[in-house]
Amino acid sequence: MHFNVRNRRIHYWGSFIVAIPVLIIISSGILLQMKKQWDWVQPREIRGTGKVPVIGFDEIMATLQATPSLGVAGWDDVARIDVRADRGLAKVTINSGWEAQIDLGTGRLLQTAYRRSDLIETIHDGSFFAGDWTKFGLFLPAGVTLLALWLTGMWMWWVPFRAKWRRKTATPSNAAAAVLLAAGLPILGHAQATLAVDPLIGHWETTVEAGESVILADARKWKTDEATTPFPIAAVRGVDNFTEGVLSTKFKLVAGASDQIAGLVFGLTPKNEYFYARYNTKDGNIALWQFVDGDRKRIVEGTEHIQLPLGTWHDLRVEVRGSTVRASVNGKLHLEHKLTTPVSGRVGFYTKRDSVTAFKAFSLSK
Repeated sequence: MHFNVRNRRIHYWGSFIVAIPVLIIISSGILLQMKKQWDWVQPREIRGTGKVPVIGFDEIMATLQATPSLGVAGWDDVARIDVRADRGLAKVTINSGWEAQIDLGTGRLLQTAYRRSDLIETIHDGSFFAGDWTKFGLFLPAGVTLLALWLTGMWMWWVPFRAKWRRKTATPSNAAAAVLLAAGLPILGHAQATLAVDPLIGHWETTVEAGESVILADARKWKTDEATTPFPIAAVRGVDNFTEGVLSTKFKLVAGASDQIAGLVFGLTPKNEYFYARYNTKDGNIALWQFVDGDRKRIVEGTEHIQLPLGTWHDLRVEVRGSTVRASVNGKLHLEHKLTTPVSGRVGFYTKRDSVTAFKAFSLSK
């Protein structure tokens, strides 16, 4: 299974498994964030008379026992004592959940209030429900899974971001292209104003729109070789041996009896065997296929599904690095796969026999 597909499945099922524990962790965490601002969670501190403790434990116990509402008979009823010397008070937490604040200078009872922050902390770490079993057996794995969700989510954000960044940095500006032309240097990554193809299978036409070459595969005008050649392809002239780089084009789905499809061909051999990355409306996704021995086979397909409108130009991009292939449509549909062998051959366009598809603005960059 491809890494990106596995990554999305981990993200999907991980979200489902940890939904309830994570909801509890987040909700209780929000309450704990407000414990210093919300007296309902944790009683606010009342400042005492001095910063140097004068009273001892006996005076603290006497003050507690002198307050019947606390129900303190002895030290067994006390959970802990927190001394705040800078504020001149001792905070005594009773086993019942109540808190008593005592002046360290006079031994006077400053206030009593119910303390909920300790209870919320046990809910937050899961020990409230079944002790260490839920704390380490459920909430700790939920926290680890939450970390995995963050990592997989960041990866799903990073892959399209990286692809967009590479596409942006790999394509020279028109001004740079003009400088290269003036210098008589070859231009890689600049869209061809005059796009020429060698039609290999199917009916292909070349027209000009707004001074730009448009290649049209028109199934309505293709009447021959239906049984042996169901997949029209045309090779781009001037690219004889593509092994690595970025191919991009704009495509427009015009019509189709059962499907509308557009693809970029690469690794095209003299035997008309090739790889192609395509989008079609039937599946609404991008997929990588191979045509070999007179038949095609699907290698991998993207997990995202979007129905693109007909009659509108869209972007199709294929990047080959060694044996790794990355493809995308409109920067939204993505796939990545590692082939068993490096790519070598011509490049071009692909469609199906019953489709009418237009291509323009083809470019190749290293």
